[in-house]
Amino acid sequence: MKSFFTKTSLLIFFSFSSFAQNSNSLLNSSWQEKFQDWTLFKSNRGDQIICYLASTPIKNISSFKNRGEPFFLVTNIENDADEISASSGFIFKSNSDVEVSFRSKKFYLFPYKTLAWAHEKSSDINIIKEMQKNADMVVSSVASNGKIAIDTYSLIGFTQSYQKLRKICK
Repeated sequence: MKSFFTKTSLLIFFSFSSFAQNSNSLLNSSWQEKFQDWTLFKSNRGDQIICYLASTPIKNISSFKNRGEPFFLVTNIENDADEISASSGFIFKSNSDVEVSFRSKKFYLFPYKTLAWAHEKSSDINIIKEMQKNADMVVSSVASNGKIAIDTYSLIGFTQSYQKLRKICK
């Protein structure tokens, strides 16, 4: 199971700050570089370096009127595996899965409040591999009120941003 501290930190981080792709800083993070539809950020937590890639959907299908900003992250913490997470801009329905799909290939994330993660590190690795091979991905989720959201993310620039993340966040 992934680090509870990492998940809680990201949950708090994104609960109190709205994600803006063209921002030069997010709290204690510094903007590093933009790769088309993906932005690379770098942060320090004590003596530990944390890097992450972030993107927002290029297309949304939902019946929400006051939905928060959905986003997708790939987080790299020194000496640990890369971790994916997603937010659909609302509190997820309990005991539901969040689906990440690449055409016919599907993965399922477990949600907790407003964020969802892969069930195991091997799923993180496989999702990142698919992100490097595809032009887009779709994240489908159900809110606590039963409404459904379908978000399409462009993966243009993901491979270049991921390679840079791996280079600067060893």
